[in-house]
Amino acid sequence: MLLSGQPIAQKVKMITLRHIQDTDIQAAKLLADASRDAVGFIIRQKFEEAAKQQRGFVALENTQVVGFVLYRHRKLDQQTTLSEICVHKDYRGQHIGEQLVNALVQECKKKSRQFIQLKCPTDLPANVFYKQLGFELSTTEKGKKRSLNVWRFALPQHENDKV
Repeated sequence: MLLSGQPIAQKVKMITLRHIQDTDIQAAKLLADASRDAVGFIIRQKFEEAAKQQRGFVALENTQVVGFVLYRHRKLDQQTTLSEICVHKDYRGQHIGEQLVNALVQECKKKSRQFIQLKCPTDLPANVFYKQLGFELSTTEKGKKRSLNVWRFALPQHENDKV
């Protein structure tokens, strides 16, 4: 796993990560719509804002968007909220989600953030993914439709600390 420094044993497709751009919005929105059971409904405006404010990364195979992560750096404290992450169903299990989270971790380190937090419905398999990446379950809270696990990933506060 990238976050823990362990090598990846499986062969990984050549995936490029970069900040989301206007040209990625339509493909990312289609991917989100196809994964609505996991990510819910994401309005196009959220992708547009993420592209404009550089608050998201996309994973590309050639020019095809196969995954994305959207986030927000809170101003009142040193928290970064990971609001959405999605990988195309045909690309899951190939460490692309891990690469997206790792890109977010690296950005958070550059911006001296203290932790990344996210909420995930308790019934989704993604909870296992977050635990494997080193996120810690902070609490479980009642959501609008279902219970949510609140996950936190503490970021090192010194350059010599490794993630």
